[in-house]
Parts: sequence; C-alpha cells; structure tokens
Amino acid sequence: MANGGGTFLSYNKVIPGAYINFVSASKATVNVSDRGFAAIAMEEYAIASGEREYAEKALKLFKDIQRFLNTPGVLEPKYWNTVQSKGHSIVMILINTASRIRAAIADPALDKQIDDSIALLQKDFMHPEFNALLETVGSNGEFIDTINGRIINPGHCIETSWFILEEAKYRNWDKQLTDMALTILDWSWEWGWDKEYGGIINFRDCRNLPPQDYAHDMKFWWPQTEAIIASLYAYQATKDEKYLAMHRQVSDWTYAHFPDHEFGEWYGYLHRDGTVSQPAKGNIFKGPFHIPRMMTKGYELCRELLP
Repeated sequence: MANGGGTFLSYNKVIPGAYINFVSASKATVNVSDRGFAAIAMEEYAIASGEREYAEKALKLFKDIQRFLNTPGVLEPKYWNTVQSKGHSIVMILINTASRIRAAIADPALDKQIDDSIALLQKDFMHPEFNALLETVGSNGEFIDTINGRIINPGHCIETSWFILEEAKYRNWDKQLTDMALTILDWSWEWGWDKEYGGIINFRDCRNLPPQDYAHDMKFWWPQTEAIIASLYAYQATKDEKYLAMHRQVSDWTYAHFPDHEFGEWYGYLHRDGTVSQPAKGNIFKGPFHIPRMMTKGYELCRELLP
C-alpha cells in the first residue's frame, strides 16, 4: 500500500517545475504545506522500504520549499504589504518536516532549518506580555494590535511545543529547548482548554477581544490530537504528574466526543459544547494525517514510558 502511494505521488502529483498538485486542480500552484506533507510521506517510505531514492526525493522537496520561501515573487503574498508581517505556521512546520527527513537522510540544511526556526519562534513569536505564542507578528517580531495580530491558535501552539520537545529529546533532553517547549505548552493550554465544556478551542484574542473567525469557539479534531501528543511528550520530559493529568483530560474528552461509534472514523467539527456541527468525516482539510499520527506517536511514547 505504501509503495503504491509513493509511486503515485512521485509520478502523478509532481508537476514539472517542482509543483505539487494534491487536489487535482486545473492549475497547479506552489503550495508549501503540500510539499511538506509529500516530503514527510517520502521519507517515511524511504525508512520503511530502505529505498534511498525516496529519501533523496524528500530532501529535494524540502530544499524546493526553502527556495520558494527565500525567492521573492515565487509565493503569492499571504498578507497585504501595507503591514509588514510574518506567520507562525510555516516556521513551526519546517521544524517537523526537517526533523522527519533527517531520520532518513543527513544534510546540514535540515539541522540549520531546525535551529533557525526555533530561534525565530523564541525571538519573535513568543510574547511573554500576553503569555502567548502569536500567529502573526511584525517583520521583526513586533506585536501588531489588529484582529490578525492578536490571534492565538492554541492547537498550532501546542503542536509547536511537541515539535520542540521532540528536538530536545533528540539532543538528549536539551534543557533550554525543553523549558521553551513547556512554556509554550503551558501558555497555550491556559488559553486553549475550555474550562466550561472541555476540549481545545480554535482561536483566542490575546487581549480577550472578540476573535474575527466565526468558528473561533468550535472544537476541531486536530488541536485535540496535538494536545494528546504534546502532553505525553511533556510528561516524558519531566515526569510531572500535571502533564499526565492533562493528557488524560484531553484524551478522555476527545474520545468521548469525536469518534462516530456507529459508523466509525471521527467527526471533524464540533460546536463548543461538543455536539456535532456537521457529520462529514473527510474533506480537503480533514484527511488521514493528524489522527493516525496521534495514534502512532502516542503508541510509541507509551511504549517508552511503560515499564
């Protein structure tokens, strides 16, 4: 099955000019996230199969991403140039993408990207005045007091925390990285956990003003899965019972609300009170990624933790 997926991805979805066309759109575009997912898939297949060719393809995709990000005009601007800004998402996902590819093939560009991303998160995106890691900041990390600039995405931040914990573990539990990751997790849990209904909420405003996104108080599937992983990593790093309690709390809530016990799979979108908003099990956003990753990561971590 994995071989078939890797072959299909290589020969049907890599468009000339280093584009990836995942949704079979009539016109391929440069989508950095799609390329990252493709690179991770290829490196995992390289490890499982022993076929180095796929590790080399993954590394090439990664370097394409770096080239796209560093070449003005290749990517369509995400923000109006009237306010110079940058986003958290690409910075954090490059940590995970580089670390996964590094498991299959060594290259100095991978280690450098991890170091650069972590430094950028600490210097520009972590804002202690709000006890928050912000989604959008100025070009030099300045706080932008607008709707976009005030947004906290607890799920993304919690995901970032375990990416950094994983890197800390790779470096024999580097204390500085561990402390940074735990700070992000603690901040983001405080912002994200819904004390009334349970679950990780979608968006918060760092000044407690009304968020713009109309789904701000919904519960999506993927922030819960990231919190399940992050809390386990935090417990492994510290043996602090607080993180084990967090893990049980979010895991129990998630498994009580998201799985469809009649027809299988998980719902993706819940109202704030945990009732189902719409019953679709998949779309161009909810694919087979976050849930299987949570289950495999959780299994690996539990095997390491249990005697």
